[in-house]
Amino acid sequence: MRVVSCPPGALLRDSVYWLACYDDFSTVDLGFRMISEGTVDILMPLEGQAAITVGESGDPSIPVTEPALVGPQTRYSIYDTSRCSRALGIVFTPGGAARFFGPHIGDLTNTVVSARDVFGPAFSVLYERLRNESDPGRLFVIVQEFLNRRLQPKLAYTSEIDYAISAIRRGETRNRSLVDFAENTIGFSHKHFVELFRRYTGLTPRRYQQIVHFNGMLEQNRLLPQATWQQL
Repeated sequence: MRVVSCPPGALLRDSVYWLACYDDFSTVDLGFRMISEGTVDILMPLEGQAAITVGESGDPSIPVTEPALVGPQTRYSIYDTSRCSRALGIVFTPGGAARFFGPHIGDLTNTVVSARDVFGPAFSVLYERLRNESDPGRLFVIVQEFLNRRLQPKLAYTSEIDYAISAIRRGETRNRSLVDFAENTIGFSHKHFVELFRRYTGLTPRRYQQIVHFNGMLEQNRLLPQATWQQL
């Protein structure tokens, strides 16, 4: 499998983690297994068919023959690309997708839906352009032009939610009550904070904190394989 990735341009940097083009898949590729940290993903098979399994490995997979939008997940996901010879992926930052779809990301939690249904007819035009383009550099230019046109950079409450996400990722809330953090740092009631966080990221602050902490432990295990789980 070959992966060509592209960091987002300046306008998209706060909303998009990365864009990547994949090709030369083979039947031995195991695909991708991940626990999403409040991200929203778009998987576009450009040639062939992919499949997505959300939750337990025994759950039925969802065939993906056209662009799929994977909402924030509270469980791990498996992206099977063994029957897809070429694909394009977009990963939005936690809270970043709201700048394109509006603050209703909570409605997409634990779902896999058609990207055409979310973006509208313009996405069908985009998809056809991408399928007819073989150069990864041009693919990234086309996608970013499309996203730049739909970006809403001044969406209400994004600065507060972005700050909360950063604080959780830095571990500032690990030994602190989220109620105290909401009321004395963000300036919202705890109930209002939880609702806004869920609407913008698809997860509650507590769930997001748990996933970030768990993924951090997995990364430590990768970097320090000699450490025991008890030590981690």
